[in-house]
Amino acid sequence: MGSSANAALARLLRAGLIRRGAAGLESQTPAPAPENVRALAQRDAHEPPLEQLVPGRWETLGEQRCYVTDQTYPWAHTYGQAPLASMLEIPDAEWLPFAQCDPTQSFALQRAVFLDIETTGLARGAGTYAFLIGIGLPGEAGLRVRQFFMPNYGDEEALLNLLSADLQGSDGLVTFNGRSFDWPILRTRYIMARQAPPLSEDAPHLDLLPLARRLWRRRLSSCALSSLEISVLGMQRQDDDVPGWMIPQLYQDYVELGRTRPLVGVFYHNAMDIVALGALAGRIGRLLCDPQHDEAADCCDYVALGMLYERNERPDEALAAYQSAIEATPDPREAFAACRCQAALLKRLGRLDDACRVWQAQTAGDDIYPYIELAKYHEHRQRDYWSARQWVLAARAWLDEREPLLDPPQAENLRAALDHRLERLERRIANAHAAGLRAPRSGRAGLPNCHRQEV
Repeated sequence: MGSSANAALARLLRAGLIRRGAAGLESQTPAPAPENVRALAQRDAHEPPLEQLVPGRWETLGEQRCYVTDQTYPWAHTYGQAPLASMLEIPDAEWLPFAQCDPTQSFALQRAVFLDIETTGLARGAGTYAFLIGIGLPGEAGLRVRQFFMPNYGDEEALLNLLSADLQGSDGLVTFNGRSFDWPILRTRYIMARQAPPLSEDAPHLDLLPLARRLWRRRLSSCALSSLEISVLGMQRQDDDVPGWMIPQLYQDYVELGRTRPLVGVFYHNAMDIVALGALAGRIGRLLCDPQHDEAADCCDYVALGMLYERNERPDEALAAYQSAIEATPDPREAFAACRCQAALLKRLGRLDDACRVWQAQTAGDDIYPYIELAKYHEHRQRDYWSARQWVLAARAWLDEREPLLDPPQAENLRAALDHRLERLERRIANAHAAGLRAPRSGRAGLPNCHRQEV
């Protein structure tokens, strides 16, 4: 290596842009450049120290330090309209299907750690640092919120060591999009620091974002935490909050220019995210185990809840949820959607006679599907080809009336499928006549009068 290269490396080392490790030189996210040291030295003249703005204390580990805040939100605390204590009333079994853990593992919300991080960017690569880590620890007095702040890039080891101490012995994590963002970033930071992550890869992890999407995406344009706070929890944050997209730059302004005042909003934002996680977990848990509860009913999408029950093999509760949707909604389209889901589940369970009654009730709606399902039911279940033919004719009459409202390819495909089914039924009826069989009278009950034809 030439003398000019050696000199360049020496300058980078002095600037803190790289460090010498056991395997050579390793890239690091830039620490404050030398020209910014003067700005940091003058911080007291322009900005109050962090400890005067955010209650907490500095903790030192060797030559590194980390700022730690610690506050407890009592269980009587209400976040918007959501009691924080609700999360304690949810049976542990409700969470197991969503925590993505081995069936032999235990997962209790009271022994989990609520986690949210603030980062230097949105990428998940090795160049993104978590500079503020907030955790929520359920305890006897309430939800204890601890925050670990890294004042400079060179203090990351202290930050990670303090986090590890609080994660040890927990049942797992509760996050919001943490399975895709927060925890992968922290795992990367531990690996870059040559430390073992405090939780194994298969540790239970309850990510509330997928659950929230399944429960509310039909009604809400956004399932971001900020949107759920307003629509589901009834919470409007104070003016101290800062938008998430501003946070990386506010941290960079602190590192390079010593600006501490804007960090007040960053600490507030992170702490409220943790409390919101606890309140949201309670609201979701209430929906799962008791959707008729007053606390749950106002924000419950019964159709979405039924779909979630189906996904987790809870058919009886799914049918009850669909029935609640049918009875509760004044919107005929929502009731029709609930009936369709209910009938499909009954069909999957083999309860075709019950499904048939739902389909017959839906023929007054604005959809062709119940006619087709009834044709299938009579043809394949009842072997009543005469009734099946009548339902196909009813479907064709529906299509003739509404074809101008449909997309041409959709109408063409529907008509071709109906014609194919009708041809098959005509052959079967002819074969039945040749064998001396007649249409069963009981099988033709329930057909619309306007579509009955004598055979």
